[in-house]
Amino acid sequence: MNRNTSARLAVALVVLVAGLGLGIAGVAAQDDSTTLVDEPIDPTNETQSIYLDATGVEDMNGSSPVNVTVTVEGLTENETAGNGTQIDTATLSVANGSTESYDYALAESDRDYDELRLTAETATVDDADLIASTDWGTLERVSGGAGLGLGGGSSTGLLVAIVAIVGFLYFRED
Repeated sequence: MNRNTSARLAVALVVLVAGLGLGIAGVAAQDDSTTLVDEPIDPTNETQSIYLDATGVEDMNGSSPVNVTVTVEGLTENETAGNGTQIDTATLSVANGSTESYDYALAESDRDYDELRLTAETATVDDADLIASTDWGTLERVSGGAGLGLGGGSSTGLLVAIVAIVGFLYFRED
C-alpha cells in the first residue's frame, strides 16, 4: 500500500466515523407535519426503558412553551400503528432553548407486544417548527465485559483505537 492509498483510506475512515456519529442524533419534524417522532421499538428482555428528549428553538417569538405529546403504543402481530393499546402518554412543555425529557420504564407485560411504537406530536405545524431537535431510543440492560479491552461497555475506546490506527497509517513513512 503506497502513501496515497493510505491517505485515501485514512480520509475514508474519518468520514465514515464522522458520518456514524452524526447519524446518532435525532432530527426535528418533517416539513408540514405535526409528527416529530414515529418510530418502532423492539421490546426485548434487555430493554429497560424508552426515552425521548425534545429541544426548543432559541427564540420562539413569544410562543413558548410548546406542548409535545409523547405516546407509547403496544402492537401485536396483526395490529397497525394507531390501532394498538396505548401503554403510556405524557405531555412535555418545551420552552425556548430548553430540553425536556420523557422516560418510560417497561413493565414485564410490555415485552409481550411484538412492537412498541413511540410517537411525539405537537398540536400544530407551527408548534412543530419550534422544536429544534428530538432524540429518542432505548436503554438496554448490559452484562459486564470490557469488549476488546477498550473500556467498560462503551464504544468510545473503539473509536479512539480507529482514529489512532488511521493516524498511524496516514503519518507513517514508507
